[in-house]
Amino acid sequence: MRYKVAIVGAGPGGAVLARNLARRGIEVVIYEKGTYDTLGHDWSDAVERVALRAAGLEMPVLEGSEWKGRLVKDNPDGEGVFERHAFPQLKIFSPDYTSVKEIDFLMITTDRRKLGQLLIEEAENAGAEIKYSHEGLGLVYKETGIDGPSGVEVQGVKVRNLKTGEEEEVKADVVVESSGFQSILRTSLPLHTGLAYHFNEEDFGFVNREVRRRDPEMAKKDIVPDHYRYGFHMGYQWSHVHSEERIDVGAGVKNIPQNPDPKDLIEEFISRHPSISDQKIRGGRGACIVGPPLSNFVANGFLIIGDAASTSVPTTGCGAGSAMLVGLWASEVLAEAAEENRNDIEKLWDINKKFYLDNERGASFAALAALRTVLQNIGHEDLGFLFRQEIMDARTLENSINGIFDPPEIETKIKSLLRGVSKPLILTKLDQAISKGQKIHKHYRNYPPCWDPKEFAKWKAEADKLMSF
Repeated sequence: MRYKVAIVGAGPGGAVLARNLARRGIEVVIYEKGTYDTLGHDWSDAVERVALRAAGLEMPVLEGSEWKGRLVKDNPDGEGVFERHAFPQLKIFSPDYTSVKEIDFLMITTDRRKLGQLLIEEAENAGAEIKYSHEGLGLVYKETGIDGPSGVEVQGVKVRNLKTGEEEEVKADVVVESSGFQSILRTSLPLHTGLAYHFNEEDFGFVNREVRRRDPEMAKKDIVPDHYRYGFHMGYQWSHVHSEERIDVGAGVKNIPQNPDPKDLIEEFISRHPSISDQKIRGGRGACIVGPPLSNFVANGFLIIGDAASTSVPTTGCGAGSAMLVGLWASEVLAEAAEENRNDIEKLWDINKKFYLDNERGASFAALAALRTVLQNIGHEDLGFLFRQEIMDARTLENSINGIFDPPEIETKIKSLLRGVSKPLILTKLDQAISKGQKIHKHYRNYPPCWDPKEFAKWKAEADKLMSF
């Protein structure tokens, strides 16, 4: 079999990519390890509204404290994509709960399973072929004798039918990896390509979330606000109220042995709120990618999107929105490539340009990943101090949580110096982190616009130096 484009992984990015390519009349297939019923995570998650809108979803409108619209659930168990309960403003607490800020929250609570199924249905209706119960095993490629990402020419993908155990090699002009942070395809390439990088411990958080039943009568007195507890155990804790009868509670911590299990943090939180029952409705646990994005998404005949490219918001781990946006941009690049009958790295390089230059997302995520690494080493007491002294103010937190790197102006830095005079070491550490983030942001905004092996090698060497701690 041969296709123009073969995608491994039917996540939001892969589904949007396949849908848009099929709408352009391009022959595309998705190989998905799971089934239609298991698409997406078994919970509702915060997803960027700008990404959902760009992907073509009919967005709800805000009426009071509720979302209204065709895709909004009639009830928590309904068929809609979006949860009804709205919180466009979100409370952000310090780890010790001694201070709180309120921010504009640019995301919406989205049922990840319903979203995944909706997007894959749209892809199928457009003409994309979906093959469930098929896992990617590795890439079919030949080496060119050159070091770097142009050192291979990808010609297809090896897949296994999980029902029969049969393996086959599928030929494609372009193979797209959208299979998650395990990055099975990318890491099967030779090391000299620079694409076979394995994410390390620092690139992950460990997350546990549960949707629990609530007692509506007790909930009238036991008020649980929609909130994030920022910096808690080098991560975050949250509660999202879905309705009077149910609530989403969760925690994510830095994935290191000395940190507590996030499930224990959830249980401790629930123990303080008698309205939350022991009855679990949905949920899950596992690693979450929060590291910097890959410095390059392409090789000849190969493209990487979603968690495989580490394009999640580093401060929250929210990845569906970015995956969809990169999938949309990739569809533009691959459609042009198909029209020109090209699959070379020079043409596919345009996806890097869209991520790092045409849109500031890549530079912001790289800078925020660096900032997160430093802030993780500041303890709860010191973070509480930064909150109370308005050194970490609402504007800073709002940008950070929404995935925007926007460092303070000099006047703000001077005010911070005056307010933080009693803890100069913490202020110095924070200032160094912001300065580092500014350098990283500037460097990534100077990303090579075209594929040039020497220019990219030079740029990447400096990027690696800036990202080292």
